[in-house]
Amino acid sequence: MVFHSALCFCVILLVALQNLNAEPRNISGIYPSLATFNDEGECGTGAVVPWADRLWVITYGPHKPFGSSDKLYEITPDLMQIIRPESVGGTPANRMIHRESQQLIIGPYVIDAQRKVRVIPPQLMPGRLTGNARHLTDPAHKIYFATMEEGLYEVDVNSLEVTGLIKDGNQPKPNYSKELHPATVASNLSGYHGKGLYSGQGRVIYANNGEDKDRRALNNPATPSGALAEWHQPGDDWTLIRRNQFTDVTGPGGIHGNEHPATDPIWSIGWDHRSLILMCLEHGKWNAYRLPKGSHCYGLLPLERAPCARLRRHSEKRVP
Repeated sequence: MVFHSALCFCVILLVALQNLNAEPRNISGIYPSLATFNDEGECGTGAVVPWADRLWVITYGPHKPFGSSDKLYEITPDLMQIIRPESVGGTPANRMIHRESQQLIIGPYVIDAQRKVRVIPPQLMPGRLTGNARHLTDPAHKIYFATMEEGLYEVDVNSLEVTGLIKDGNQPKPNYSKELHPATVASNLSGYHGKGLYSGQGRVIYANNGEDKDRRALNNPATPSGALAEWHQPGDDWTLIRRNQFTDVTGPGGIHGNEHPATDPIWSIGWDHRSLILMCLEHGKWNAYRLPKGSHCYGLLPLERAPCARLRRHSEKRVP
């Protein structure tokens, strides 16, 4: 009996050791062990970035400006998933690699090259974080964070000190905020649901792709909605560039930010009921281009009214 029990234990131990060395199960390239979960009724992937020999992933819940059950995940080269204990959740989609300090910024987390994770809690920086950008005057030491409700923050990448520049548009929770330097500027920018953020040529550029005031936008695609905007200095609100729906804003520097911010171009992709819209900032001037849409799923237009399949430059006067 003792021999039988010992034999069973050895067999179980051998199987367990084999499983430790086995590649995680995948089904047509899908790894169930890498699935992510939350308790918010919706679990989306906010950002995925390779950094410091790991893949870093954040999830989001729907409209959680003050934190949630969502996590920061670290995935190893052998596809093991680690849930980081520093997780504070929220609805984050921002990501940036700060080249001078060699840190990844993803959601409210700041991760160095040795994979040490620091976190900016939502009490100090409330909002649905949507984008990061290099700082206009002190890029070696500071960066910008923007929120989906037009908020803008300045953060020191070493101390993680937060300074508010434009208030986040969410209604503050009573007795929740611990902001040390809260913003005093309330934004009047049109549109809703911020997406991209980038900087260069003396400005910070912000995009949103929604509309929260005019209900006609729900069924009439010609209704003005969304915005592309820019910001120049503390004390300013966002300045509208174009009243259309825009998503990402980027340049040749990608996730690191432009290496030559005074001269490198910046572009953003948006759309209206007519076509895709490509906005390009070059030599301090914005130019707009129209390109054909691959689909009218957002436009509800019949095919015979589709825009012509050619790229053309236009002025705001010619095509509103």
